[in-house]
Amino acid sequence: MKLFKKKAKETAPTQRPFVPTDIALGLGEDEAAQRAAAGDINTPVKSPVKSVKQIILSNIFTYFNMIFIIIGIALIACRSFNHLMFLCVIASNTAIGIIQEIRSKKTLEKLTLLTSPTATVRRSGRDMKIDTVELVRDDLITLGAGDQIPADAVVRDGGISVNESLVTGESDEILKKPGDELLSGSFVVSGSCLCQLTRVGRESFASGITLAAKKSKRSGRSSGMMRSLTLLLYVIGAAIIPMAALLIARQHNALGMSWTDSIVSTAAAILGMIPDGLYLLVSIALAVSVIRLSKKRTLVHELKSIETLARTDVICVDKTGTITDDAMTVTGMKPVPGAPQMSEEFACTLLSDYAAALGGENATMRAIAEC
Repeated sequence: MKLFKKKAKETAPTQRPFVPTDIALGLGEDEAAQRAAAGDINTPVKSPVKSVKQIILSNIFTYFNMIFIIIGIALIACRSFNHLMFLCVIASNTAIGIIQEIRSKKTLEKLTLLTSPTATVRRSGRDMKIDTVELVRDDLITLGAGDQIPADAVVRDGGISVNESLVTGESDEILKKPGDELLSGSFVVSGSCLCQLTRVGRESFASGITLAAKKSKRSGRSSGMMRSLTLLLYVIGAAIIPMAALLIARQHNALGMSWTDSIVSTAAAILGMIPDGLYLLVSIALAVSVIRLSKKRTLVHELKSIETLARTDVICVDKTGTITDDAMTVTGMKPVPGAPQMSEEFACTLLSDYAAALGGENATMRAIAEC
């Protein structure tokens, strides 16, 4: 329940007092410019995901990598280049994490609920087409069948039926009359109206959902196998420093070995204590799981999400079932008793032509048109 309340708070739009705009004139150019300068403009929300540079640095500079980098620097200083093969394992493990996060980043950046590029706005008594990113709060826009609502609004004149499935999961057509609220991201199914924008840009309902969907919460802790391996690495890492110092001192002082030979011998002993190969195998297993999930059109933000999913017994969704797909297909036909006899192929052709002629914009009519 706490998680649900927090989610609702993140996506809840800001409430502002509604001041009606003159229907005949709309906003003046000066008024629109003032609102744009104040930040009340329909600018798309920026993606909260990490940049490529941040992804690369966060995967390179880890506690696991730091231990091996220090050992590698010591071996390079001793010119023992033939003992650096272990760096290939580290590089592979790091590359897997970087590639997966960059792939996830690119997919998330494409995620948006608003796709309409232009809108018809009324300013200074004239109707004109402008980019939706130039709309400001209190602008009057005209909406018709097939248009997407670019920002939260209130119907001022006319009436429309809208499909809010993109933001609510409900595919029913909802009639909107003067005074009713319109949610950004919804589509107009039929009718036409003049509406006034109330929340634009980051404040809109669709922007809140987009930000929540793109947000990646990083706890700094892995789960399952990766957490156990990381904990083991912390313990080993804490013991390695004094152990390495004692080994080098013993080999140099007690056994009479040179500093170079002591460092190389100690590095070989330390590398055998760290389960780098196991770490790589776990990363490969998780990466393969990500690839398999991607074939089922599932986006994985982080590799550790695989382990979380593996321990999931039940997925709970609300009554709208928004985790499902509303696509429909025609699988068969049954003739009504007493109807004229005709082949299924011919009947399908008639229905397809009929649906195409009607031009209905709902899942049922599209399925019939494609049968």
